[in-house]
Amino acid sequence: MYCVRCGDIIDKNELVCDKCGLRFTVVRADGTTVYINQSPTPVKGAKKKKQFRFGWIIALVSVLSVVTALVFGAILLSSGILMGILIFSDDSASNQVVVNNPVTNPGPVISTPTVTYHNTDTEEQNVYFSNAIRDQFVTLKGDGTDTVTVMVYMNGSDLESEYGYATEDLREMLNATLSDNVNVVIQTGGTKKWKTDGISNKHSQRFLVKDKHLELIDDSLGQLDITDEDTLCDFIVYASNNYPADRNILIFWDHGGGVVYGYGVDENLNDPYAALTIDEIQRAVRDSGVKFEMIGFDSCLMGGLETACALCDYSDYLIVSEDFESGSGWEYQNWLSLLGYNSSTPMTDVAKVIVNDFIQESLFAESEGVLALIDLRYTRLLYSAWTDFAYANEDELLSYDYTMSMQRSERAPDSMFEKNGKKDIWDWLYSDPYTMETYCYAVDIMALASTMNTDESNALASVMKSAVLYCSSTAGDSYMTGLSVTLPYGDYDFYDELKDVFTKCGFDNKYLSFLAKFADTDDSITNYDWSSSGFEGWDTYDDSYYDWNDYDWNDFDWDSYYDSYYDFDDGYYDSYDYNSYDRDYDYWDEDWLY
Repeated sequence: MYCVRCGDIIDKNELVCDKCGLRFTVVRADGTTVYINQSPTPVKGAKKKKQFRFGWIIALVSVLSVVTALVFGAILLSSGILMGILIFSDDSASNQVVVNNPVTNPGPVISTPTVTYHNTDTEEQNVYFSNAIRDQFVTLKGDGTDTVTVMVYMNGSDLESEYGYATEDLREMLNATLSDNVNVVIQTGGTKKWKTDGISNKHSQRFLVKDKHLELIDDSLGQLDITDEDTLCDFIVYASNNYPADRNILIFWDHGGGVVYGYGVDENLNDPYAALTIDEIQRAVRDSGVKFEMIGFDSCLMGGLETACALCDYSDYLIVSEDFESGSGWEYQNWLSLLGYNSSTPMTDVAKVIVNDFIQESLFAESEGVLALIDLRYTRLLYSAWTDFAYANEDELLSYDYTMSMQRSERAPDSMFEKNGKKDIWDWLYSDPYTMETYCYAVDIMALASTMNTDESNALASVMKSAVLYCSSTAGDSYMTGLSVTLPYGDYDFYDELKDVFTKCGFDNKYLSFLAKFADTDDSITNYDWSSSGFEGWDTYDDSYYDWNDYDWNDFDWDSYYDSYYDFDDGYYDSYDYNSYDRDYDYWDEDWLY
């Protein structure tokens, strides 16, 4: 076996490459042990280890190599040529462009405590919800025969122009060992300066990861607004038409501002507040006609129930973070290599690698983090359980401000803070952690359920337990369990924006009126003391907590939920011809939720 980064030969059970320091992730499935970063064949251009008996030969060669390197280095520097390690090639040109992309040392594995929840529900338990969930869009063929297209919507923004984080993640993608069954298609844009000279900041481009380099496949786009829903829709359609696959994955890469402010900051626009809101993402994905196996946000704060509601009709799974992400965000090499090793690897196994590597990246960055895999088939049931709980406990929810505290990171856009009263430099440096009241009013669903002991709270926790398939966090984010809800305490301006986005997503008027009551609260409301609440995330619960037979699921007003969730009579959706849309599942069947 060989290391996928440097090609160095390694022992079968070796977990760290002794040459380049790359760690290997162990995945066990169906009795097979897979070391994700190990390759059965040598990496192209890399040499196997050889044993030499004569140390003086090594010393002489080393000295000559150093001298030669210094001479050539001086020549290269004098001519203004920068050394690089990524090669971007253009199909229309015979030459290759060498670009600058420094290798990031992964560093040692950090042993900081983490908290992980793994859903182990049986089919027998899930039968209680069987009438309220749909079938999956994607059914695996198996035996490595599935084709996979990974679409990466890479909005570079200041994360790239100032920090080069997009370049780091591109390098991780190029380091992945892919097979012919896996295509990674990337659309770039949204930044004033790419750290890789092979990518233009003057116009958007599309690339394909191929043979450890980026192949330019579309250079005709012009300077696109990456926060425009049409730009996103066109990219999805292009990738789907040119790289059709059994399994489609869509990744959003950039800043995230939560379920109201949305995703993305395009540096090339004059409007710093422009973003793709979740209703715009919903329309773009819907209009593309593509059903996804997984949609993921490598972005801050997008882990809301509202995001799940917006996308549940178009994807089987969602991977999102309730909290801010570190600038490094996701790690891409390992999970892409896992798909390259076996393109039929179940998404649950792929997601575990994504989540675990993200937590490790957060630890390297000395940042808190949480990431979760959500089964979107449970979204409607979860929304109904949440509103049932919320309406039953309205007075209690309005008596405290349950908004949680989180630490800001590089992936939190400045415009989001400026919108709701940005603090000065001394506040940034010395104040306590910012409450989400500063910008998006998010609170963990399971945490809220834990504050009350009622039939509705137990039901809500039960559905969350089924909807969240896998969740891991650093110790500091252990109170987050995968999904949040937004309650706009005392902020009418924020509520007005929320109402606009949520209405366009299809949320019902009853729920919007309910949220308006939170905006009507004043500064006298007491902040809920989460530090003394005793809530410890998933560690708070065990299997005995859930009594699946105690709650009468017929108490949910399914007819009302159905009518409100698909009430397009308000005029907003009149311009869309839903009858012409070919869905894989008949959502218009009146008996769908029974």
